[in-house]
Amino acid sequence: MPPIPVRPSSLTTPSSGGCTTAHFGDIDEQAAALQGWNQRYLQLSRGAFDGSVRRLQLDGMGLFIEDLHQSVYQAGWVRREVFAIGVPLLVEGDAQFCGRRATQQSLHVFSGDNGFEFRSPQRHVMIGIEIDRALYEAHLGATANGVGNEPHLASAGLLQPDADAIDKLRSLLTGLFQIMSLPHDRSSLVHSLTHSAPLRRQARTQLIDHVVAAMAPQDAGVSVGNARATAAQTALVNKVSEMVSNRLNEAPSIGEICKTMGVSRRTLQNAFQATWGMGPLTWLTTMRLNAVRRRLKSVTQVTEAATEFGFWHFGHFASHYQALFGECPSKTLQRHRQHSVH
Repeated sequence: MPPIPVRPSSLTTPSSGGCTTAHFGDIDEQAAALQGWNQRYLQLSRGAFDGSVRRLQLDGMGLFIEDLHQSVYQAGWVRREVFAIGVPLLVEGDAQFCGRRATQQSLHVFSGDNGFEFRSPQRHVMIGIEIDRALYEAHLGATANGVGNEPHLASAGLLQPDADAIDKLRSLLTGLFQIMSLPHDRSSLVHSLTHSAPLRRQARTQLIDHVVAAMAPQDAGVSVGNARATAAQTALVNKVSEMVSNRLNEAPSIGEICKTMGVSRRTLQNAFQATWGMGPLTWLTTMRLNAVRRRLKSVTQVTEAATEFGFWHFGHFASHYQALFGECPSKTLQRHRQHSVH
């Protein structure tokens, strides 16, 4: 069948920030707006169709929020050069993906040679993530496990990830969209993310790390309990600490750490669990929170320090900061300002 024409001049409204939003009253045009997905939509529920797609582009990665106000049957296949997943933001009603019931905590894998089928509910909002496959496989292949042990690359389907992992991924994604939806004249952060290559790399690295964490089998982060860290585990963790300490504002990915150290993700996970009582991704977050606390001694705005170390969702950042330090970041900033005056 011939492709459905999309009229971006009449449908797409560029925001004054870093996102573009397209509104659709035609179901076929919304299906065609996701280029490279080769999909068709069929409306199942009664009423006028209303939908939108909001887009954000990073280097080697595309993000979008798709909003549907009718139940829709979707069938398609994503081009092989891209690895694509979906993280639900809102699921109101019954949904099925590739023959399985889908919930708000389900991770949707759209990629795969078998294509995908999706019956969305009456009201559905999802963040889609499109990652250049070579970039994603390079990230996975940086570990000793390689990419051959990643069955999610082969076929579309649902995953039921660890709740904390998908919540952290969702938080990071929504934070990026919130920042990039601000007008340029109201946020220097939009300009920084648009024009600063290090910040964009930092955002991309964090996203891929959180995608990998969300897609890991739930036993992949198996706890070592109260086991005492071995000398080899302690040495590994010390080497990682040295590697990361001077580059927390552009922290390496977990894959890069594994490649540099010549270990698997499981080995790294168990070493940090035994030594620090937390996994490496949580440890990196904790180190970055400590770096923000130190940075608050010399900046004028909390957001400046937070984004410098890769915190994009300010509500969640403030919550994590207060949980760790017992005070909100603005209180820390205020205290240091008062000390500098006296």
